Amino acid sequence: MSLPIDVVLVGAPACHYCDDAQAILDDLGTRIPMTVRKVDLLSDEGRSLAVTHRIAFPPLLMVAGEYFGYGRISRRKLEKHLAALNITVEVT
Repeated sequence: MSLPIDVVLVGAPACHYCDDAQAILDDLGTRIPMTVRKVDLLSDEGRSLAVTHRIAFPPLLMVAGEYFGYGRISRRKLEKHLAALNITVEVT
């Protein structure tokens, strides 16, 4: 059994890309051990991450402490990234 992967989702209210990213994480979380922590974009931590990674708009996704992407999150790209972390993922 693998340890859970830490995922940080920086989002904003009424953000459909944020909702889409959350839905992807919810689905993958049924098969992959992960802990997802939501961070508000307007919080100190959220603003700091947004500035550090120069995102144009939310959401910002961090996987295992590293920048993954922002905006419309690609499910397929995320699955491949998790596979590269030696996580067994059934690609759909």
